Amino acid sequence: MLLMSLLLLLRFEWTIGYNDFPSLMTANATMAVVVEKTFFKDDNDYRDGLADITDLVIGIIKDNMKKGGIDTFVFGDTNTDLKRDYTILLSVATCQTTWNLFKRALQEKLVHLAITDSDCPRLPEGDGISLPLIDSGEELAQIFLDLRMSATLAWTKINFLHDDTFDRDMISRVVKALSVELPNKRLLLSTRAIFSVHYDKSDSVMKQRIHNMLADFHVEQLGSCFMVIISIDMVPTMMEVAKSLRMVNPESQWLYVISDGAGHDANVTMFLDLLAEGENVAFIYNATNLGPECSMGLACHIKELVRALARELTELRSGTTNTCGECISWKIASAITWGASFAINEAKQHRKAKTESKKKAIGELIDSGTWSSAPGVRMNEVLFPHIEHGFRGRSLPVSIYHNPPWQILSLSNTDQLEFGGLVFNILDYLSLKLNFTYTMQLPSDNDVLRKSQHDNNNNTIKSKKTVKFDENEAAISVARKVPAELIELVRDARVFLAAAAVTIGENTRNINYTYMIAQQTYSLLSAKPKLLSRALLFMAPFTSETWACLTSTLLLVGPFLYMIIKLSPKPMEPDEVVGLSTTWQCTWYVYGALLQQGGMSLPKADSARLIVATWWIVVMVVVATYSGNLIAFLTFPRMDDPIDTVDDLIARQNEFTWVYPNGSALQNYLVTASQETDKYKKLLDGAKQEDPTEPRRALAKVKDSNYVLIDWRTSEAFLMRLDLIETGVCNFHVGTENFMHENMGLLVAANNPYIDLINNAIIRMHEAGLISKWSLDVLPLKDKCFVNKASQEVTNHKVDMGDMQGIFFVLAIGFTLAVVLIGSEFIWHHRKILAEKNLIRPFAS
Repeated sequence: MLLMSLLLLLRFEWTIGYNDFPSLMTANATMAVVVEKTFFKDDNDYRDGLADITDLVIGIIKDNMKKGGIDTFVFGDTNTDLKRDYTILLSVATCQTTWNLFKRALQEKLVHLAITDSDCPRLPEGDGISLPLIDSGEELAQIFLDLRMSATLAWTKINFLHDDTFDRDMISRVVKALSVELPNKRLLLSTRAIFSVHYDKSDSVMKQRIHNMLADFHVEQLGSCFMVIISIDMVPTMMEVAKSLRMVNPESQWLYVISDGAGHDANVTMFLDLLAEGENVAFIYNATNLGPECSMGLACHIKELVRALARELTELRSGTTNTCGECISWKIASAITWGASFAINEAKQHRKAKTESKKKAIGELIDSGTWSSAPGVRMNEVLFPHIEHGFRGRSLPVSIYHNPPWQILSLSNTDQLEFGGLVFNILDYLSLKLNFTYTMQLPSDNDVLRKSQHDNNNNTIKSKKTVKFDENEAAISVARKVPAELIELVRDARVFLAAAAVTIGENTRNINYTYMIAQQTYSLLSAKPKLLSRALLFMAPFTSETWACLTSTLLLVGPFLYMIIKLSPKPMEPDEVVGLSTTWQCTWYVYGALLQQGGMSLPKADSARLIVATWWIVVMVVVATYSGNLIAFLTFPRMDDPIDTVDDLIARQNEFTWVYPNGSALQNYLVTASQETDKYKKLLDGAKQEDPTEPRRALAKVKDSNYVLIDWRTSEAFLMRLDLIETGVCNFHVGTENFMHENMGLLVAANNPYIDLINNAIIRMHEAGLISKWSLDVLPLKDKCFVNKASQEVTNHKVDMGDMQGIFFVLAIGFTLAVVLIGSEFIWHHRKILAEKNLIRPFAS
C-alpha cells in the first residue's frame, strides 16, 4: 500500500502540473521500457532478461487492466528518443544511466519508474520512483544514501567510527555514500574522519582501545557529529568511554548503527539505562526478517511497479500490499533525554512514597522511522529531536526568590503570584529559544510566599508578566541574601536553574554560573556639594596669581611714569606739573585710570604719553575680562569640589568617613586590589561597614554628615530616587569613577549539561541589545539628580545680598581705614601745631 500511495501522490502531481495531456483514464498510455545492457552480467543474461521483462510487463498489464491498456515499447538502447508520444518511462539501468534518463524524462514531462543497482541515490520524491536492487546484508551504504537524500542526515562533518566486523569493501561503500556529491545541489558535501577499532571479547581491552582512539580527538576541528557502526555488544562500551571523555553533550550527535541487531528489537531498549541528561543519541538497527515468504529480485520489482501502475490507471485501489524487499528492514530510534532528570526529580517531590526499589531510566526511546528497500526512509520524527526542537516543549522546574529589580514577585488582587524584572525577560527568551515552559518553585521562607495561599508549584508561567515594584524596596546591594533552600535546590539538580541574579563567584561548591547577565560597577555616593561662600565673589574672576601680578604692575607703573616725566628733555612748566609732580601723584593717576577715572593732567612729553596710552589699553582689556567673568560667576554659583573618584576621597580623608555594605563582595575585591595599589589599601583600611538591611539609615548618614557610601551604582541610583520621591530635592551626588566591577549571573548546578546552550543564548541577547533594553526598563534612568558641575542648567539669577556682601565689606573696610587715617591726620596735625608753638622764631619787621 505504501508504493501505491506514492503512485497516487505522483499521479496527483502529474495531473496538477501537466494538465495539458489527455486523461490517462480515457485513453491508452504509452510506456517506454529502457533496459540497459551493462545492468546484466553478460550478453546471454541480457537477452534472457530483456525477453523476460517484455513478457512480464505485457502480461501484468493485460491481467490488471480490463479497460484500455498501456502501449508498451521496449528498448535496449538507453539513448532512445523520448520525445515521442510517451507518458511513462520504465527503466532498468545502472545508477548513472538512470539519472541521465531521469533528466531527459523530466524535460519531456514523463512519469519515471526506475529500477537501479544498489548504492544509488533515489529519484526525488514527487518527480519519480526508483527501486534499488539490494541483497540482504548489502544495504548499509544504500541506507546512508537515502538518509542524505531525504535530508534526514545533513551533517557537513562526519566522524566515522567502525569495528572490524565489516570487510574493507563494505566500509569503502559506506564512506563513499557519506561523502559522494548528490544530485540535489542543496545537500552539501560531507567531510569525514575515519577511525577504526578492533573488536575484542574482553570488555577491559575493548574499553582501553576505544579510549586510546578517542582520547586525542579534536572536536573543534573534526566536529561533534559521530556515526558509529559497531556490533551490538560494543555499544555499551563505546557509550561509556565517550561519556567519560565528555564527548557526549547537548551539542554533540551520536548515531549508532547496529548491523547485527536483526531479531533483537527488544534489546535496543537496554541502552536506556546508559543514557544521561542532555545526550543526543539515535540508533539505526537491523530488523530484517528473511523467511520463505520473502520476495526479492528484478522480476518482483517489475511486477510490483507495473501492477501498481496498471491498477492506479484503472482506479483499482484495493489491491495487495507491496512485498518486494520489504523483508529487508531497519528501524530508527531516537533518545529523548532533555529535561528528563528534572521531570523525575519533580515527580519524586510529589510522590508520597519514601523509597523506590527500581531505578527509573533517564529518558526514553521513540520510534523515529524505518527503512526498507522499496520505499526507502520513512521518518515520523527527526533523527535528533532535541537538535531541531530543543526541549520539545517540556515543562522544567525553575527556582526563584524576590529580589527587585532583578526578580520581582507580587500578588495580584486574587492572590495569584505575578513575576517580572530583568531575569524574567531573560528566562522568557531562554524558554522561547530552547523550547521549554517552566514552573516556579519558591523557597518556603520567601516573604511574598508567606502572604500567598496559592500553590506556586503548579503555577506554569508561559509569558512575561509586567510587574512594577515598590520603590521603597530598593536597597543596597547585599540587602537580600540568596536563600539557602534555593541554593540546595540548584546543587541537587532538582531545578533546571535558579532564575536569580547572583554575584558570580559566591557559593561555588557544586554550583555553576551562566554568562553574565549584568555588570554592576561600584561608585561613591556622597552628599550633594554645597555652595561656596560668595563673600569674596568680586575676587573670583581672577586667581590669586592674577591679582598679585595686577597689584605689582600697578605699583610699578606709577614710579616708572614719574621717572619718564622727570627724565624727559621737555620738562613741564611749573604751572603744568600739578598732579604728576611726585611719585605718589603718578601712582594715584595710574590707579584712577585702572578704575576708568580720568586724570586732570597729561604728560607733555611723547614718551610719557606713550606710557599712559599703553596703560589705558591694558586697563581696557583687564576691565572687560573682569566684567565678563564676574557675570559668569554670578550666573553659575561656585560649588564645593565633589567626591568623584577614589583619589578625591583619599585626598580629603580627614574630612570624610566612608562605608560599604557589610557582607558585600567589595571587601574581597579591595583585599586583592590593595596588594597591588596603595590607594585601594588606604580605602580598605579607612572604611567602615554598614548594615545592608537599613538603607534609609545609610542614606541619612550620607545626607546629614560627611559620609560616603561605596556601593553598586544602580543601588545608589535607587536610593537617590527614593530620597527624591520623599523630599523632592536632589541631596546626593554619585561619583563619576567606576572603580570595581561585579558580574551577575544565573545559578545552575555544577553538572548541568546545558550551560553552554544557556550561555550562547545570553550572549546573543547581549549582541542583539535585548538585555540593555530590558535593563533600561527596570533600572533607574539618569534623572536631574545626575547633574554634574559641567552640565548644570542655566537659570536666570537675581543678584542678592549673598552675591554683593563682599563689596559692602570692601566699602566698610575702606570707610574704616579712612576714619583711622583721618584720626591719624588730626593727631599728626595737632602734634605739628604744638611743636610750632614751642619753637622760638626770630622776629622780623
